[in-house]
Amino acid sequence: MNKSKSKLIAFMSSIILCSSSVFASIEDVKELKMISYNVYNGMKLDKSDGKHKFIEWAKIQDADIIAWQEMNFFTRDKLEKFAASYGHKYAVLLKESPDDPASFPVAITSKYPIVNVNKVVDNLWHGVLYADIGNYHFVVTHMNPFWTAKRIDEMNLIIDSIKYSRDPKGKWIIAGDLNSFSPADKPAYDKSNLLNDIKEKEKQRPILENLVNGQLNYTVQQNLIDAGFIDVLKIKNKQFIATAPTKVFYDQSSTPLRYDYIYVSPLLEKNVVNVKVIKDEFTDNYSDHYPVQMIIKNNQ
Repeated sequence: MNKSKSKLIAFMSSIILCSSSVFASIEDVKELKMISYNVYNGMKLDKSDGKHKFIEWAKIQDADIIAWQEMNFFTRDKLEKFAASYGHKYAVLLKESPDDPASFPVAITSKYPIVNVNKVVDNLWHGVLYADIGNYHFVVTHMNPFWTAKRIDEMNLIIDSIKYSRDPKGKWIIAGDLNSFSPADKPAYDKSNLLNDIKEKEKQRPILENLVNGQLNYTVQQNLIDAGFIDVLKIKNKQFIATAPTKVFYDQSSTPLRYDYIYVSPLLEKNVVNVKVIKDEFTDNYSDHYPVQMIIKNNQ
């Protein structure tokens, strides 16, 4: 084979490869992997340039979609470059507040186009990001950390936003740090020291009102469950699995708790293949929360 012919074949092969990449579609995959991760104050514990350690971890996970919380100091440009570094062509940030350490925006990144985006901050502490990927409706949020009453209002807003949407019975996925307790975890909490931990914190910080009548309250997520949504971790794992604290010390609670969730609408319940809390050497040390991963059958 002469050199010119070899070059032509190589050139045509590159075109085919590029074309297949350009036109890769969510319809082409049998399963989708999603991760929800609260990364602790803008990935503060990753001191590397461009958050290289988080990028390397994300590459290894090879998720199709990642819902991020506490993306402090990110801008749209920074998020898009960050996402591209681990193979996500699409990225959306709830809000840009690069100079505000208390903004705590959420974000979503994906291998596939993110469309029909709605960014809501009114009547919410951190806000909610609504976005569609394929025929899935994603809701990414980080709920109020201080007051149970406010969290109830926030969850009711989310429930109503779905109820009165154009596709209320569609394929909904709600993900994020809900800063609240699941009634499914009540038996574990009843045996733990969590109630005393929170009482002690409320003495130290009077701003906190996370107990109701001196007790743990489950209303936030009970309302979500009553609206028909399913806590996917409990589909595959009946035992209690904490998402915080990690091995990094932080001022929240010395008692294991679960604040990080993925919920799905009834239409997706039978599609759930696997759900786990990712606990590895990286997640032990680079945030105060562990990420939650869900794999679902992709029935477009």
